Amino acid sequence: MMLCVRHFGKTFVNSRTQWTALTSTTNAKAILPITRMAHSSSDDPKKKIHELRIYSINPQNIRDFLTLTSEEFHLRTSHSKLVGYWTSEIGGLNQVVHIWEYDSLSHRAHVRANLANDPDWNSRYLGRVIGMFREMTNSAMVLLPETGITEPAEKGVYELQTLSLQGSPAIWSQSLMSYVKACKGIENGRSMLVGAWQSVLGPRQTTALLWQHPGPDSCVTLQRRLNELDESHALAPYVADGHNRLLLPHPVSPLQ
Repeated sequence: MMLCVRHFGKTFVNSRTQWTALTSTTNAKAILPITRMAHSSSDDPKKKIHELRIYSINPQNIRDFLTLTSEEFHLRTSHSKLVGYWTSEIGGLNQVVHIWEYDSLSHRAHVRANLANDPDWNSRYLGRVIGMFREMTNSAMVLLPETGITEPAEKGVYELQTLSLQGSPAIWSQSLMSYVKACKGIENGRSMLVGAWQSVLGPRQTTALLWQHPGPDSCVTLQRRLNELDESHALAPYVADGHNRLLLPHPVSPLQ
């Protein structure tokens, strides 16, 4: 059973003019008076909103994009918490995948509007990469019940598995949680489950599992073990689609 990120609220960027119109100080303030906006903060990870973003970069621009990200991405992470940032090695070419943490959707709106009014962010980074994007997708997610984000002690490679589930959540939710618990149970000091989420905005009924492996071959070993689980067989009838993506941590990523 394979798990990806599909149809995640697509945004196409075709010209610098579109970006200027969207992020000008005047328009940003007209859309949301962010400087006067308040949001509640929570230290409970189960109450956080996580945003999964996937950017497709023009092949001729990928090297320059990653270099500029290494040099200037601190301008973005000064505004909100970055969970992880990766390049896609298999399961998507010329793509970057990143996960952000927010206290709430209101907090996210606050951050996004502040970014639109940040001259350094817009001139030194975003204004220089905006023409490099081929496609941008995103999804808002929450951690599954009784789960959290586990930070690996060692460096490795990552795997993002996504499942598109069908039918009422009342039917498959128990099977899903049993599967996730079984995934945690097969950790053996090599592959480990870092996080498990369910979408709340974007594609409906989509589950995302993030794994860390010591090396890429562990993806194959893990998949064989998952396919042997009784919990995997029980969940399979409710899985409409899935995708697995091998990810390599970018230097700006907190998760290495």
